[in-house]
Amino acid sequence: MKRVLLAVGGLSPQIITETLYALAVRRRPAFIPDEIHLATTGAGADCARLQLLSDPPGWFHRLRHDYDLPDIRFDEEHIHILRSADGSALADIRTPEDNEAAADGIIDLVRRLTSDPDTALHVSIAGGRKTMGFFVGYALSLFGREQDSSVACAGFGTVRRLARLFLSRTQ
Repeated sequence: MKRVLLAVGGLSPQIITETLYALAVRRRPAFIPDEIHLATTGAGADCARLQLLSDPPGWFHRLRHDYDLPDIRFDEEHIHILRSADGSALADIRTPEDNEAAADGIIDLVRRLTSDPDTALHVSIAGGRKTMGFFVGYALSLFGREQDSSVACAGFGTVRRLARLFLSRTQ
Protein backbone atom coordinates (compact mmCIF):
# COMPACT_ATOMS: atom_id res chain seq x y z
CA MET A 1 0.00 0.00 0.00
CA LYS A 2 1.34 3.43 -0.97
CA ARG A 3 1.83 5.79 1.99
CA VAL A 4 1.15 9.49 1.45
CA LEU A 5 1.76 12.35 3.85
CA LEU A 6 -0.29 15.52 3.32
CA ALA A 7 0.54 18.68 5.23
CA VAL A 8 -0.91 22.15 5.16
CA GLY A 9 1.54 24.96 5.61
CA GLY A 10 2.24 28.65 5.40
CA LEU A 11 5.52 30.51 5.63
CA SER A 12 7.18 27.91 7.91
CA PRO A 13 7.85 24.90 5.69
CA GLN A 14 9.67 23.08 8.47
CA ILE A 15 6.29 21.55 9.29
CA ILE A 16 7.26 19.02 6.59
CA THR A 17 10.58 18.09 8.20
CA GLU A 18 9.14 18.15 11.73
CA THR A 19 6.28 15.85 10.77
CA LEU A 20 8.49 13.53 8.72
CA TYR A 21 10.93 13.30 11.63
CA ALA A 22 8.13 12.54 14.09
CA LEU A 23 6.58 9.87 11.86
CA ALA A 24 9.68 8.24 10.37
CA VAL A 25 12.27 8.58 13.15
CA ARG A 26 10.45 8.87 16.48
CA ARG A 27 7.21 6.94 15.90
CA ARG A 28 7.07 3.19 16.47
CA PRO A 29 6.16 1.60 14.23
CA ALA A 30 7.54 4.18 11.85
CA PHE A 31 5.36 5.70 9.15
CA ILE A 32 7.65 6.44 6.22
CA PRO A 33 5.70 8.00 3.36
CA ASP A 34 6.34 7.14 -0.26
CA GLU A 35 5.41 10.68 -1.18
CA ILE A 36 4.62 13.99 0.48
CA HIS A 37 2.14 16.66 -0.59
CA LEU A 38 1.94 20.22 0.72
CA ALA A 39 -1.10 22.49 0.37
CA THR A 40 -0.07 26.12 0.79
CA THR A 41 -0.30 29.68 -0.48
CA GLY A 42 1.84 31.14 -3.26
CA ALA A 43 4.24 32.63 -0.72
CA GLY A 44 4.29 29.37 1.23
CA ALA A 45 5.19 27.47 -1.94
CA ASP A 46 8.13 29.82 -2.52
CA CYS A 47 9.34 29.24 1.06
CA ALA A 48 9.02 25.45 0.67
CA ARG A 49 10.97 25.41 -2.60
CA LEU A 50 13.72 27.65 -1.24
CA GLN A 51 14.14 26.09 2.20
CA LEU A 52 13.24 22.43 1.65
CA LEU A 53 14.09 21.60 -1.96
CA SER A 54 16.84 23.98 -3.04
CA ASP A 55 20.50 23.13 -2.73
CA PRO A 56 21.49 24.53 -0.25
CA PRO A 57 19.91 24.47 2.24
CA GLY A 58 17.75 21.55 1.00
CA TRP A 59 16.49 20.71 4.48
CA PHE A 60 14.16 17.97 3.23
CA HIS A 61 17.00 16.14 1.46
CA ARG A 62 19.37 16.70 4.41
CA LEU A 63 16.86 15.16 6.81
CA ARG A 64 16.44 12.11 4.55
CA HIS A 65 20.20 11.73 4.27
CA ASP A 66 20.93 12.32 7.98
CA TYR A 67 18.44 9.68 9.12
CA ASP A 68 19.02 7.26 6.24
CA LEU A 69 15.43 7.50 5.02
CA PRO A 70 14.56 5.96 1.65
CA ASP A 71 13.63 7.96 -1.42
CA ILE A 72 10.44 9.93 -0.78
CA ARG A 73 8.77 11.70 -3.67
CA PHE A 74 8.52 15.38 -2.79
CA ASP A 75 9.26 17.99 -5.42
CA GLU A 76 7.60 21.06 -6.90
CA GLU A 77 4.82 18.90 -8.40
CA HIS A 78 3.86 17.91 -4.84
CA ILE A 79 3.44 21.51 -3.69
CA HIS A 80 -0.19 22.44 -4.28
CA ILE A 81 -0.81 26.18 -4.39
CA LEU A 82 -4.24 27.16 -3.15
CA ARG A 83 -6.03 29.42 -5.63
CA SER A 84 -8.76 32.02 -5.49
CA ALA A 85 -11.99 31.79 -7.50
CA ASP A 86 -10.30 33.63 -10.40
CA GLY A 87 -7.43 31.12 -10.47
CA SER A 88 -4.74 33.35 -8.99
CA ALA A 89 -2.51 32.00 -6.22
CA LEU A 90 -3.68 32.93 -2.74
CA ALA A 91 -1.15 35.25 -1.13
CA ASP A 92 -2.62 34.63 2.33
CA ILE A 93 -5.81 33.36 3.90
CA ARG A 94 -7.43 36.30 5.67
CA THR A 95 -10.80 37.08 4.12
CA PRO A 96 -13.96 34.96 3.94
CA GLU A 97 -13.30 34.59 0.19
CA ASP A 98 -9.73 33.41 0.83
CA ASN A 99 -11.01 30.89 3.35
CA GLU A 100 -13.66 29.59 0.97
CA ALA A 101 -11.07 29.15 -1.78
CA ALA A 102 -8.63 27.45 0.61
CA ALA A 103 -11.35 25.11 1.86
CA ASP A 104 -12.32 24.19 -1.70
CA GLY A 105 -8.70 23.49 -2.69
CA ILE A 106 -7.85 21.48 0.42
CA ILE A 107 -11.05 19.43 0.32
CA ASP A 108 -10.52 18.66 -3.37
CA LEU A 109 -6.92 17.58 -2.71
CA VAL A 110 -7.94 15.25 0.13
CA ARG A 111 -10.73 13.82 -2.05
CA ARG A 112 -8.23 13.09 -4.84
CA LEU A 113 -5.61 11.59 -2.52
CA THR A 114 -8.17 9.26 -0.90
CA SER A 115 -9.67 8.09 -4.20
CA ASP A 116 -7.10 5.29 -4.59
CA PRO A 117 -8.01 2.33 -2.36
CA ASP A 118 -4.34 1.23 -2.34
CA THR A 119 -3.18 4.47 -0.70
CA ALA A 120 -2.94 5.22 3.02
CA LEU A 121 -3.15 8.97 3.66
CA HIS A 122 -1.63 10.52 6.76
CA VAL A 123 -2.62 14.16 7.31
CA SER A 124 -0.73 16.72 9.37
CA ILE A 125 -3.06 19.48 10.55
CA ALA A 126 -0.36 21.45 12.36
CA GLY A 127 0.88 23.93 9.75
CA GLY A 128 -0.40 27.12 8.20
CA ARG A 129 -3.35 29.16 9.36
CA LYS A 130 -5.59 27.46 11.93
CA THR A 131 -8.38 27.39 9.37
CA MET A 132 -6.17 25.31 7.05
CA GLY A 133 -5.76 22.69 9.77
CA PHE A 134 -9.49 22.70 10.33
CA PHE A 135 -10.22 22.34 6.60
CA VAL A 136 -7.82 19.41 6.12
CA GLY A 137 -9.14 17.66 9.24
CA TYR A 138 -12.71 18.22 8.11
CA ALA A 139 -11.90 16.90 4.63
CA LEU A 140 -10.34 13.79 6.15
CA SER A 141 -13.52 13.25 8.21
CA LEU A 142 -15.50 13.33 4.95
CA PHE A 143 -13.24 11.22 2.72
CA GLY A 144 -11.01 9.30 5.10
CA ARG A 145 -11.00 5.53 5.15
CA GLU A 146 -9.90 2.94 7.68
CA GLN A 147 -6.26 3.13 6.52
CA ASP A 148 -6.07 6.95 6.79
CA SER A 149 -4.93 8.90 9.85
CA SER A 150 -3.95 12.34 11.11
CA VAL A 151 -1.63 14.03 13.57
CA ALA A 152 -2.21 17.40 15.22
CA CYS A 153 1.41 18.32 15.92
CA ALA A 154 4.89 16.97 15.63
CA GLY A 155 5.25 17.06 19.40
CA PHE A 156 8.15 19.44 19.92
CA GLY A 157 6.30 21.95 22.13
CA THR A 158 8.15 25.21 22.59
CA VAL A 159 10.97 24.06 20.32
CA ARG A 160 8.72 24.86 17.32
CA ARG A 161 9.28 28.56 18.00
CA LEU A 162 12.74 28.32 16.49
CA ALA A 163 12.43 29.69 12.97
CA ARG A 164 15.13 27.42 11.55
CA LEU A 165 14.16 24.10 13.11
CA PHE A 166 14.53 21.51 10.37
CA LEU A 167 15.87 18.60 12.49
CA SER A 168 18.96 17.89 10.48
CA ARG A 169 21.87 16.27 12.32
CA THR A 170 24.22 18.61 10.45
CA GLN A 171 22.32 21.82 11.23
